[in-house]
Amino acid sequence: MLILACDTSDSTCCAGIYRDGKEIGYELSMERKTHSETFMPLTARVFEKCNLTFDDIDEIAVTVGPGSFTGIRIGLSAVLGMAAASQRKIIPVSSTMALARSFENVSYDKSSTCYIPCFDARNSRVFAQAVDGDTFETVMEEDAYNASDVAKKIASDLKDRYNNFIVVGSGAVSMSEAIEKECPFISVQYAKGAVILPKGVMLASEGIEALPAEKVRASYCAVSRAERYHTGAELK
Repeated sequence: MLILACDTSDSTCCAGIYRDGKEIGYELSMERKTHSETFMPLTARVFEKCNLTFDDIDEIAVTVGPGSFTGIRIGLSAVLGMAAASQRKIIPVSSTMALARSFENVSYDKSSTCYIPCFDARNSRVFAQAVDGDTFETVMEEDAYNASDVAKKIASDLKDRYNNFIVVGSGAVSMSEAIEKECPFISVQYAKGAVILPKGVMLASEGIEALPAEKVRASYCAVSRAERYHTGAELK
């Protein structure tokens, strides 16, 4: 089984090809260009590097959010187009779970550690979930949160279950401020530079059913600014 694993849900984008779960090749872009400029050329280079073509791929694993509204739309639109044209199925992957599966915990015992993968959603808000460091079970559902609410959840519920916390991703800055205010007593490390890698997308896709392109939907976990203006909803 050959799978193309890719992500465009945050400021970086990536693509990799895996044969039966083993990495053949990948590329990560941290360029400041838009994903509309970088994603397809990057994917083409990965295929060339692996001496493969899109016709060789069996399925595509792609992050569907939450994260950057524009980034998700660009990547998902590209993948949907490729899949629809070739009748390939898509494995929709949570962006925050892919982030949690992209880094290595070398600091703490996994069974006593909770991961908080999170993306900056501006105004002290984050797209986040909480994940068991050993089983990768979701212990706080993925959603858009005020950073202070995540910190309060840690203080009220998760601190009795876990000895240590690792906060990863671009939302770590907002989370560090909230945790310092709400629960400064916990053991926590921050990795604000952590990004989604193709291996994280691949690992997060395990056990998820591949769907026809027409059934795949983005998971924004929030309403975009444009939609709030359109509906007349108050901007927060």
